[in-house]
Amino acid sequence: MRSSTSNSKNVFQRELPSSNLPMVVIGTFVLCVATLGIMEYQIRKEGGLPSRALNISFWLNHRFKLDERPKNTTVLLGASRMTFGLDQDTWEEETGTRPHNLGLHGASCIPMLHDYAKNTQGNGIVLCALSGGFAFANERAPFAERINHAIRDLDKHRYSLSLRSEDITGKLLQARIAVLNPRLYSPTSYVRDILRLPARKNEIAWRHIPYAHHTEENQDVFINDIDDKYYWNQWDLLHATPLRYMERFAPLDLDEAISLMKKDIKLIEDRGGKVIFVRFPISRFFVEWENTRFPREQYWDRILASTGCHGFHFLDHDETKDLSPLDGSHLLPEQARIFTKALARFVKDSDQ
Repeated sequence: MRSSTSNSKNVFQRELPSSNLPMVVIGTFVLCVATLGIMEYQIRKEGGLPSRALNISFWLNHRFKLDERPKNTTVLLGASRMTFGLDQDTWEEETGTRPHNLGLHGASCIPMLHDYAKNTQGNGIVLCALSGGFAFANERAPFAERINHAIRDLDKHRYSLSLRSEDITGKLLQARIAVLNPRLYSPTSYVRDILRLPARKNEIAWRHIPYAHHTEENQDVFINDIDDKYYWNQWDLLHATPLRYMERFAPLDLDEAISLMKKDIKLIEDRGGKVIFVRFPISRFFVEWENTRFPREQYWDRILASTGCHGFHFLDHDETKDLSPLDGSHLLPEQARIFTKALARFVKDSDQ
């Protein structure tokens, strides 16, 4: 029975104001587009460029594109020294051909070479960058493990809808819109760049990588002010992590690595292809670190002698011997053009 003091209306119920929901949605969409448009205009005005994310999904999709290229396409294998150090425009100017860059940060060229030999019919020039500890890193190191897993499961990844769709959205969005470049316009990266907080002891690098953009063709391009000492420290933090892993695990057995490479090189050469090893410039702490752990006589010289392949070592050529990467490992754009010209001439001369 209703109390005489009760109220038929719920005192906690609020009458909602009437609104035009479609107009609210349209207005919000227009506001978002206008904001992004202003941000895009500003970053383009400042010289910012679109950038694809370089991860294993990008690498796999880029690897699958190799199957669509002519068999005699020049293929680039190795770690980040290849993605930074070989300028594809300069290579095309010097040789008349466009290379296909399969470099991946921290990766070894050895499993890449095996994939090219076993899983393609390619018969072009293969440039393999031997980047010291990265090329011969123990497979248990995380940065080395991912390339082996990717190649081992290549066929499975080929039919992955989610992985292949990433390439479609990347082309439509990342490759076209500069404001989506996380290295230049990410709020997190922006705050880190402004605050420039010092790293704590034993802290793993926060992966604030100060370079301008990563192209659709898998080429990394540095910003112009990489000489800022803050950026040097960031790269040093970044390099410290894989170097600690490489010191924790013994490197690959060189005899086994050479044996595998010789078999793969023979398959490629039997198809009419050619493998050339490349040694990119290093500087600062990398010089002592690599010369101590991977001395030229025991690795570079022995690999060339065992495989019979040509090799372009930066110290053997006047144009490249004085190139000094500011971060110790990666060439600036102008340095990359100088190196690429010298390498292209060497490759052409080796064909004669």
